[in-house]
Amino acid sequence: MSRPTEFRKRIATSTIVAIVSGALVLIPLLQRPVLAQQSWAPPPVGQPAYAPPMVDAGRALSEGVQDADADINGTLWFFAGCLIGVIGIAIAYLAEPSPPPARLMGKSAEYIAIYTGAYKTEGKSVQGRHAIYGCLIGTAVGIAIYIILVVAVLKTANDMTTIQ
Repeated sequence: MSRPTEFRKRIATSTIVAIVSGALVLIPLLQRPVLAQQSWAPPPVGQPAYAPPMVDAGRALSEGVQDADADINGTLWFFAGCLIGVIGIAIAYLAEPSPPPARLMGKSAEYIAIYTGAYKTEGKSVQGRHAIYGCLIGTAVGIAIYIILVVAVLKTANDMTTIQ
């Protein structure tokens, strides 16, 4: 009895895999027009010969995030958090980074809006994260110095009492 059941399971699994694989192959092909149906004729009179391509929102978003990660100076914000503390964290989240204008030249308004939004959001996140790291490290170093000073003072006071 286990043989036919096992055989049916394999057939069912193979059928499902074949259907999903076929769908994954066919769906992208059905979304694009066939090259033979495209016209290579010049555009009608009065329409521009070149129109900007459609905006790929995902590409604009990912490029904004990647560029913000590359451009934001994490070391600066680390030391701001380390030296200024909580105020440095607040400044990091309030300071709004802006992308270099050269990267936006020749882009559509929609691309610029998506890219700039992603850049600013990721930039604030990077700035804040590094400021928090700096604040935590600065606090840990301050506590360590305080403990060392307290121990030194107590040891000195103990030595003074034993001398007398």
